[in-house]
Amino acid sequence: MAPPTSRKHWLDWQRGLAVLFMIEVHILDAWIAAGARAGHERFHDLLMFLGGLAAPGFLYMAGLSQALADEAHARKGVEPRARRRAAMKRGLWLLGVAYMVRLFSVLVGGFWSWGAGLPYLLGVDVLSVAGFGILLSITTDVWKPKDWRKPVAIGLGLILLSFFWRGAWTWGSWHEVFKVDVLNVLAVGMILSAFLAIGRPRAVGVALTAGVALLVAFATPWIAVKLGYRDQPEFLARLAADPGAKLADVPWAYVYGLWPRSQFKLLNWVAFLLAGAAVAPLATGRSRPLLFLAIGLGLFGVAKVIDPWIVLPSTDPTFWWLNAPSWFLMRLAIHVGLTGALMALPELVVPALRWLSTYGRQSLFAYIVTVELTYGAFANPLKKQLSFRATVTGIALMIALGWVLSVAWERFQRGLRERKGAVA
Repeated sequence: MAPPTSRKHWLDWQRGLAVLFMIEVHILDAWIAAGARAGHERFHDLLMFLGGLAAPGFLYMAGLSQALADEAHARKGVEPRARRRAAMKRGLWLLGVAYMVRLFSVLVGGFWSWGAGLPYLLGVDVLSVAGFGILLSITTDVWKPKDWRKPVAIGLGLILLSFFWRGAWTWGSWHEVFKVDVLNVLAVGMILSAFLAIGRPRAVGVALTAGVALLVAFATPWIAVKLGYRDQPEFLARLAADPGAKLADVPWAYVYGLWPRSQFKLLNWVAFLLAGAAVAPLATGRSRPLLFLAIGLGLFGVAKVIDPWIVLPSTDPTFWWLNAPSWFLMRLAIHVGLTGALMALPELVVPALRWLSTYGRQSLFAYIVTVELTYGAFANPLKKQLSFRATVTGIALMIALGWVLSVAWERFQRGLRERKGAVA
C-alpha cells in the first residue's frame, strides 16, 4: 500500500468544483432557449444557485492558495520582500493573461469583418512592419538577443499600436478588450492580498486581509449608490459616443460597474479573495475540518442575524443580491464550510476524485478553453437554441470535453518539462 501523501487534495477538489460550477452556469446562460425552463423551474434555480458559487469560489481559493504558497516559501527561508515581489508579479502576469484572453476573443470574433479582427491587425504600415520585423528577426535567428522577452513584447506592442492607430480606436468592439472580468478581479485581488499579507507576520496579515475584506463588504452598498449613475442609459450613451471617455471609465468599471460596462467588479468580489487569505493560516499543517465547518456555520448564522438590521441605501430587491454584506457573508460561509467538508473526506476517495483534481490543477486553462467553447463563434448554432434537457446534456458534455483538454494540456506541459530537463 502506498504511504499517505501530504498533498492537500481538498485544494484541488475545491478549485475543481469552482470550474464545474462555472461551466454549468455559462452553458445555462449561453445555450438554453427562451422559455425552455418552463416545467423545470426548481431544477433550473438550483443550477443557477450552484453556478453563482463559481466566481466566489475562484476568488476565495485564489486568496487561500496564495497565502498557503507563501507559507511554503517562508519555510524554505525565502526573504519576505522577495516573496511579496514574486506574488505581485504573479498577479500582474494573470492581469496580462486576462487582457490577452479578451483580445483573443475580440480578434477571433471579428475575424472576417472589414476593419476588425486579425486581417485588420495584420494590415501594413510602418509600425506593423517594424513590429513584425522584430519578431521575424528573432524567430529566424537573424538577431539573437540575450533576453528575447523584451524585444518580443516590443514587437507585439508595435503591432497592437498600429492596430489602434489605424482606426480601431473607433471600432465598436475594441472596448471589449478592456472590460473587467473575473480574471481581472483575481489578478488585482492577488496583488492587493500580496501587499497586505505576503511577507508580514501572520497575525498582521490576517488582521489586514480580514479587516479590508469586511470594510469592502460593508462599504459596497454605499459606493454602489454613489457610482450607480455610470451604469444608466444616459451615461452609457455618452460613453459610446466618446472612445476617450470610454477608456477613462475603465478604472471606475474596475471599482464598481455592471453590465455592459463590466462583467465583474472589485467591490465586493475582491473581498472573497481577501477572506480566503485571512483563513489560510488555519489550513496549514494538519487538516481541521471541524473548525472550518464551525466557522462556516458561524458566518452563516451571523449573516442571518444581522441581515434585518443592516440598512441599505436602496430598497430594490436586486440591489440586495448584488451588494448586501449579509449575502456576501452567506456565500463566504458556504465556501468556508465546503473547505471543511472536503478536508473531512478520507484518503480512500482520492483515486475516485482524480479527475476533479485535474480540473483543480488546470483551473485557469479549463476556465479559458471552456469559456471560448461556450461563447465562441463555433457555438453559434447552439446559442439560445436548446431545450432544458438538451442544455443539461450540453453541460455534461462540456465538462467531459473540458476534462479531456485539461488532461492533454497537463501532459503537454509535463512533456515540455521532461524535454527541458533532458537537454539540461
